[in-house]
This record gives sequence, C-alpha cells and structure tokens, in this order.
Amino acid sequence: MEPAISAHRRDEAGFAGLADAVASGAEYVEIDIRRTGDGRLVVHHDPHIGGLNLGRIPYARARELSPLPRVDEAMELIAGRARGHLDLKERGCEHETVALALRIFGAGRFVVTTREISSLVEIKRRFPQVTTALSVGRGLRERGAHRDFVPVRLIRRAGADMVALNHRLARAGVLRQCARAGFPAMIWTVNAAPSMRRFLADPRVAVLITDHPGTALALRAARSREGS
Repeated sequence: MEPAISAHRRDEAGFAGLADAVASGAEYVEIDIRRTGDGRLVVHHDPHIGGLNLGRIPYARARELSPLPRVDEAMELIAGRARGHLDLKERGCEHETVALALRIFGAGRFVVTTREISSLVEIKRRFPQVTTALSVGRGLRERGAHRDFVPVRLIRRAGADMVALNHRLARAGVLRQCARAGFPAMIWTVNAAPSMRRFLADPRVAVLITDHPGTALALRAARSREGS
C-alpha cells in the first residue's frame, strides 16, 4: 500500500491555508495545537505570535495579531473530507483535543502526534483506542537530541502505535530501526520532489507529511500509473 499524504499548513496562511489543505485531496490534514492564556485551543505552530507568548495572552488578542483558527473550527472544516492529524505542541491539551476529535471526526478518523512522551501515555490511558505517534527529530542542539537516533525504547515507553520521524533521521537509519521494531512511520516534513519520490516508494512509510500536498499526490499518482 502506498503512503497516505498529510497536508501540513503554515501559521501565516490562517483559514485560507487550512481550506487549501483540505481541498488538496490529501488523506490527512495536519493542525498544530496550542492553548492561549485564557484556555482556548488554537491552531498555531510557534509558541509566540506577533512577538508575544501565545500562552500568556487571551484568544481575542491573539486573533487581532493573526487569523488563527480555533481547534474546533479547524476540525469541523476538515471532518468528512480528510482525516485529522493532530500535532500537540505543548502539554495540557491532551484530554480536550482528543474529546473534541472523537466528537467531530469519530473514532478511527484521526491520529495524534507529539514529542511529549507523557502526553501520549496520558492519551493511551484515557483513550486506548486512539492512534498515536511519537514525534522524533529535535534540533541537534536541543537537550536529549542524541536519543532521537535510537528512539525505539522511547516509542514503546510512550505506548505509541507509530513514529512521526524527521526526514533527515529517516535517511540516517532511524527508519530502519523503527520498521524492525514494528512501528509504521510518518515522515515529516518532506517538501523536495526527489525526497517525496524516495519516501513514496518506501513500504516502511505509512504517511508522508508535506507543505506541498498537490506535488506529493501527483507524484504518487504517477508512480501508480507506472506500476500498472
């Protein structure tokens, strides 16, 4: 089976970028999830917005700075047209995010990814039926980055079903380790066409995550035609 495509959206694109991702035809649409200072779940990758700490300002102020969607709005837009790829960027969003996803997407229609092992442990304890993936691929200067080269023990500790693996680590032999341990891989964020072709042809890859889903879908379709 060929890899599914997850359409990743950029913060500055707002609702329009999210709508484009949904319209692309990708099987998944990724949203990055954080909480504002007054407790609202929003779609935003970075911890700051307009030079301010997102977690310390109210939602109304954040919306003045950027057209960031609420998580429930984003899920409603995606549901019925693609599966949800819910990337938790911080602790404290687990229960509310998954409860919303079960209500809006339905069971089996989304995957939760995060680099926080404790978040995945909590999700599996409360919602054992939910598919989860441990995100692996910190910057080389970040604390604990060396563990990303041998992540299988961490994936097992998290109780994750899959691994969400940085494409550079995947090429450095980490994909091989995870496959041998029986963990399907989501590979992020793959934007160059040669890399897309490589991972689309790799049976160890379950999902390819990209900012350019149209290109990935076209390459996958071309590959299918060549193989038929």
